[in-house]
Amino acid sequence: MGGERANPEELLKRIQAAEKQKENDKKGKLCIFLGYAAGVGKTCAMLDMAHELQKEGMDIVAGYIEPHARPETSAREEGLEKLPPLMVEYKGIQLRELDIDGVLKRKPQAVLIDELAHTNAKGMRHQKRYEDIEEILDAGINVYTTVNIQHLESLNDVVESITKIHVKERIPDFVFDEATRVKLIDIEPDELITRLKEGKIYKTVQAERALQNFFAKEKLIALREIALRRMADKVNRLGLQERILNENVDGSEGYQGEHIMTCISTAPSCEKVIRSASRMAYAFHAKFTALYVETPELQNADSSVKQIRDKNIHLAEALGAKIVTVFGEDVAFQIAEYARVSSVTKLVLGRTNHRIWFGQKKGTITDKISEYMPELDIFIIPDTTKYRRKTREIFTLPKKSEGLAKDLLKEFLMLASATGIGLFFRQNRLMEADIIMVYLMGILLLSLYTKRRYVAVSSSIISLLLFDWFFVPPFQSFHFYSGKYSATFALMLIFSIIITTIISRERRQVRECAKMVYRTQLLLDNSRRMRRIETVRELLMELSEKVLKLMNLSVVFYIRKGEKTTGPWLFPKPEMSKSELKKMMTPRERAVVDWVMANKKRAGCCTHTLPEADAMYLPIKTGDEIYGVMGIVLEEKREIPTFEYGLLTAMLNEAALVFARIYLVQK
Repeated sequence: MGGERANPEELLKRIQAAEKQKENDKKGKLCIFLGYAAGVGKTCAMLDMAHELQKEGMDIVAGYIEPHARPETSAREEGLEKLPPLMVEYKGIQLRELDIDGVLKRKPQAVLIDELAHTNAKGMRHQKRYEDIEEILDAGINVYTTVNIQHLESLNDVVESITKIHVKERIPDFVFDEATRVKLIDIEPDELITRLKEGKIYKTVQAERALQNFFAKEKLIALREIALRRMADKVNRLGLQERILNENVDGSEGYQGEHIMTCISTAPSCEKVIRSASRMAYAFHAKFTALYVETPELQNADSSVKQIRDKNIHLAEALGAKIVTVFGEDVAFQIAEYARVSSVTKLVLGRTNHRIWFGQKKGTITDKISEYMPELDIFIIPDTTKYRRKTREIFTLPKKSEGLAKDLLKEFLMLASATGIGLFFRQNRLMEADIIMVYLMGILLLSLYTKRRYVAVSSSIISLLLFDWFFVPPFQSFHFYSGKYSATFALMLIFSIIITTIISRERRQVRECAKMVYRTQLLLDNSRRMRRIETVRELLMELSEKVLKLMNLSVVFYIRKGEKTTGPWLFPKPEMSKSELKKMMTPRERAVVDWVMANKKRAGCCTHTLPEADAMYLPIKTGDEIYGVMGIVLEEKREIPTFEYGLLTAMLNEAALVFARIYLVQK
């Protein structure tokens, strides 16, 4: 048996790398001109290269160049074909934007597009320019673009700590990492400052202001160092990928076994923690996971808290993290358990400076995780942000008043019944302890049969007052002579709160278990029923039924048959008629569907592509083959929760396989 047997994992890696390379060969190539500050000469270098490529016979055009009123830049544009910009009106101002359709129609070999991190005007197809460029690359057109180091998402907090300026326009790191070529445009900070003083970058007033802020020499030196380091990391990563592809390494080099995990929360430090974990994963060439533990408190939190959570989830996704959601009340246990089963080697957590409540220590979660999994390396990222802890849910009122009258009626009946029984006990000379037990029994029953925690808590307080009024001498007053009742009142209140807390917690756990069972059953049932489907209509009815059960939202389908697209197939929710849903399917909506069909990516409401639509449109596809598009009507313009979206994705993947089977049988 000659030769050593190949490692299956390494063989799989090489196959995956080769397949990814084949995919990339079909796409256009992205070349990024990277700088550490404005004025280093990125656009000029890009234009110079364009002239050289043009001389070599390449069909290259200028899609969008931002001259910034710099004569040197404008002079270099001469001799290049320039595509006219798209003029967009915004708040009475005409804005210049990249004309994507103009580029796709012209279809040159390569196109120059300045300012990769630019945010498009409202109403454009995509929210960000890098998304425009992705569409152009998918069409097989090479793109040359520019960006500064401060616009990388993972470095945002580092740059802000240096410059004291919050950079709003950012790009996900994967855009930079997937570039075929990155060319660093580097000049000495002194030379850059000289150029600034000469008015070659900004006008006089703006230049003076810049010298005092962003263009301070020590800041430029720090930014330059960050750019050089990031460039070196990029080169090392490209080298490693090339070696794996060419089968020159066995995978033992570097840090291939590392798995770094961070946790998503609503704490102020979370963004910083995610970025730190991302940089660590990049440096170690490691797997990167972001874990979200959904507790009952977070699930019942208000919309502002959920927005912060969703923002942090999107940040982790942009930085290349795999998002995982688990459910439970013991956060530390859930983190440790997932870390154990997923072979996490390093855990990155944050520490927020908040007040300590009733002896609670700052490192409680960290200490618990260490107890559960002592072999795990834990890195703590401190944060100096002032944070005011919100009042606990015990004192908050529910958003909905549904069933409130019933709960208040139950409270009144309980208090009246307990007081009546107590008066009967007093008349028959029974002990006060018996009367106290009656009230405690009433509070217990009220906790079991009401939906609102604050009802049980308020009943505890009212019970104390009633006991004092009717059963503590002097009667019919809130004054008592004996100090022993102080302890009695305190114990009654504490005991009643403990009862309501335990019952509320158990009720939440039961509710969460029910939800998890339901969701699991939904997927199993979906898989079982999908196997029996024989027609496209049956498949669409099955999918729409599952979406209605999961989210109670109207669904619309468009199906591809050959080169034609049929539809819409309408499946409204019970509160909406089919005619109402049909009216919503306007030419604008159909344009979004056509884009999804062509690009095989999601678009529409609550996405970065054509967000003005009324529905979110998801492709039903396997690999490069697309079978149709499913639209989910989001009337409230509210994004689909992460877990539900994951279920949808899983169902659509399975539906695509069913489509393939049906079409194969038909052929």
